[in-house]
Amino acid sequence: MKPIGIILDWTIIEDALKGKSNYENLMYYVESGRRLGMEPIFFHPRLVNFATGTVRGYVWQNNRLTPKRVPIPPVMHNRVLSGQAAIRNGIKRLSKHGKLFNGIVVRNKEAVHRMLWKNEKLQRYLPHTISFSRQAFIDMLGKYRVLYVKPVVGSVGIGVARIEREGDRYHFTSSKIRKVLTRQGLIAETLRWVKGRRFIIQEAIALAKYKGHTFDLRVSVQKGESRQWGVSGMVCKVANSQNKLSNLSRGGHAEPIDEVFATLFTTEQAEQVKERIRMAAIAIAKQYERHFRSLADLGMDMGVDLQGNPYLIEVNVRDQRYSFFKAGELEMFKRTYHTPMAYARTFY
Repeated sequence: MKPIGIILDWTIIEDALKGKSNYENLMYYVESGRRLGMEPIFFHPRLVNFATGTVRGYVWQNNRLTPKRVPIPPVMHNRVLSGQAAIRNGIKRLSKHGKLFNGIVVRNKEAVHRMLWKNEKLQRYLPHTISFSRQAFIDMLGKYRVLYVKPVVGSVGIGVARIEREGDRYHFTSSKIRKVLTRQGLIAETLRWVKGRRFIIQEAIALAKYKGHTFDLRVSVQKGESRQWGVSGMVCKVANSQNKLSNLSRGGHAEPIDEVFATLFTTEQAEQVKERIRMAAIAIAKQYERHFRSLADLGMDMGVDLQGNPYLIEVNVRDQRYSFFKAGELEMFKRTYHTPMAYARTFY
């Protein structure tokens, strides 16, 4: 069995040792490994001894995770996302010991937008996005009825505010706050929300709705045994009516894409729309990869309008994948684990 390092957050490993479930299903790595002749070694960067070139990892033996000290695996799939310098440096050092994919990348949403905007073919998929300032916010309020204000680095909807104009009033909505404000009140509230931190302002595309609720899509874009980008699965995340956020941790829920699209398009149209999404997602992944060569596993949040045109909302460099599980799409869910394992095997 060939070793494949799976670099995980320490909390994921701790939960697995206690038999607790979370968004990472370690057994799917193990099952794929058995089919591919590979043994997953689960570890965190702080468990690596660079002086000896070894790692104290965990393997699946006797129906449980068992500690095992092994040489640093020659192929590694990084699933850790951290701002801590020590952890980031550990991942960088590991990348010099073998093939490590999904290494350190820029997560700044504004920088990613600029990077993608350079490719003219992608511009039709990108909502208007700019850095937050008081004047920029006022300008964007004059252009669009609905806006999002987002932290430049963040995930699962934390810190996101949705602003919608209705007559001469504005609805300010976040996961915890819902207010109806005058224009001046909105500006003051938003400045308090941002508090001098780095945020972006993003145009809200007029997306299609499912049973009266807005939704977006999680699109898993991965490299597999061909070493080419492909789409492993698509699933819809439907926003809740309170905060209008589709993130599952913020009250949204997942639905199979075919069930949602059946309410919006004919069968033939639905297949055409899914193909447009697939092509857009792969083109975006290729552009991102030009700047970060180690990328091989991405989760994209995308939306579609009533005409079935796709738009990128944001790129997640550590797709948590559980949207597929929540939607009951177990084959897609398993595929998102198997595809990067198949990609890893090609380096042997």
